[in-house]
Amino acid sequence: MPFFQSTPAFETARRNMVLGQLIPNRVSSPAVLRAMSSVPRELFVPDRLQSLAYADEPVVIREGTFLFEPLVAARLILLADAGENDVVLNAKAGTGYTAALFSGFVKAVIALEADAAFCETAQDILMRTETDNAAVLNRNPDLGFPSQAPYDVVFVDGIVARPPEALIAQLADGGRMVYVESKPGALSAKAGKIVKKNGVLSFTFAFDIALNAEIRLPEYKNFVFEEVS
Repeated sequence: MPFFQSTPAFETARRNMVLGQLIPNRVSSPAVLRAMSSVPRELFVPDRLQSLAYADEPVVIREGTFLFEPLVAARLILLADAGENDVVLNAKAGTGYTAALFSGFVKAVIALEADAAFCETAQDILMRTETDNAAVLNRNPDLGFPSQAPYDVVFVDGIVARPPEALIAQLADGGRMVYVESKPGALSAKAGKIVKKNGVLSFTFAFDIALNAEIRLPEYKNFVFEEVS
């Protein structure tokens, strides 16, 4: 697991997050608990939001980019059922928090982020935390990274209206894709999982996620066309 010397206040907050939010809600995987206990979540949000890093609520970095509350993040990672020999494709990586979590217990993580500034931030944080098995690339996450496919796990950060077809196509046989699906404007979402086995895809929804107005998908705009006389 990458090492970073956090401040005592953040170390206490991280420990309380694990003991107060994760373990009482049946997050029992040793690998996930070690990752959540070790990765300094406060580094992956702007300085002005660091006091909220371990709160039981999402942290909005900017419109459309956020960290799910710790319990939701942990449950989504558990859903991926990742192991030490797995290669993970992390789409819509943001500032790299999910990539850092996975890096502690998988073989390698390839993370994709369309925003160049976020990509640079994520790479800087991963270097500071001595994470040497994860890389963040400035690419369109909806297209994946086919040159390194197939992947054992495809993990989509944030919320999507539907899982991108290009990412599904890059799953290895036996691979799992985890994503959060919601309708535009809705205040609820579902954690989805796709499993590819013998070339056949199975789709399931694992649990519901409550959203607030800050992190829901934007509603489609209705255009009104005036008649030209």
